[in-house]
Amino acid sequence: MPQKPKRIAKYKIIEEYILEKIKSGEYTKGQLIETEQELIEKFSVSRVTVRQATNNLVAKGYLSRSQGSGTFVSSQKIVGRTTNVKSFTDEMKEMGKVASTEVLEFKIISASPEIALKLQMEKGKPIYFIRRLRKADNDPMMLETSYMSVEDYPDLSYGNITGSKYQYIEEVKNQTIDHSHHVVVPIMPTEEIVKYFNYNPEQPLIKLLNTTFLTTGKILDYTEVILNSEKYQYQSIRAK
Repeated sequence: MPQKPKRIAKYKIIEEYILEKIKSGEYTKGQLIETEQELIEKFSVSRVTVRQATNNLVAKGYLSRSQGSGTFVSSQKIVGRTTNVKSFTDEMKEMGKVASTEVLEFKIISASPEIALKLQMEKGKPIYFIRRLRKADNDPMMLETSYMSVEDYPDLSYGNITGSKYQYIEEVKNQTIDHSHHVVVPIMPTEEIVKYFNYNPEQPLIKLLNTTFLTTGKILDYTEVILNSEKYQYQSIRAK
């Protein structure tokens, strides 16, 4: 019996519509896109659906907003997204290494304006602050600082983050991770990094600013990852 074609979420249809206009040159850098009301009428959807589509494109770097002016095509360089999101635990297993995690901090804080914007939530809302040192065969590979909504994941525990956070999301919460958007920046090591990685203080390393999205379009977390560049090579697969 033939399988029914999968339904495409309406917000994704709007995303693709806007992206196609950007890629074709119909929308140029700095140009205003159609208003929310025009998109609502064109696709017969709610304001929430339109906002979800444009929020995703803002988070991915394709669009930017100016309060009181509207939504513009971003003039910033677009960074390719990865097409295959793997947990650190699974990645190390494929390499024949044993992954382990040292939880350095795990607490609830109020979302700052900057982090609230990254998570697309109201500032001041409770969020998890998670700092972990990820290791392979007991060698430190990355220092990871994550922010997640407490409201969305009230049962997140210390035990969940000592292993694979993605496993908790997919097996405990029954949610599916769709993709991650990375911004890669070079930095010089801090004293903390030199201590954890036993790193040369004069050698630069890589920092990833990582936003992970679920298939629903919602943001799972925002994470800043500092890689031990002497031992861990960052790779990304760009979608066509």
